[in-house]
Amino acid sequence: MYGLINFRVINTDPGANTAFAPPKDWQGDYRQYMRDRWKHDPGVRQHVAVVGRLLVIGEQVEFRGCFADEARRIAEAVWKGGRHDNVA
Repeated sequence: MYGLINFRVINTDPGANTAFAPPKDWQGDYRQYMRDRWKHDPGVRQHVAVVGRLLVIGEQVEFRGCFADEARRIAEAVWKGGRHDNVA
């Protein structure tokens, strides 16, 4: 569905081909969008969890795009406190 995935470069711009990117021309609350995606799309859960794990172990992950800061916080929150079953 997402094509080739680079877990170390995350593009959050609408229309980008990543689990962190909303559809082109999307407008709304990004955190709520990601919660809905997390709930309904196992591919999104896996992608976010892998990126979050990379961050927890100190690997470099570059977040790009208009939702970069929020996306990083979401990925980090997945593993905070040893929990990886929900998105913040």
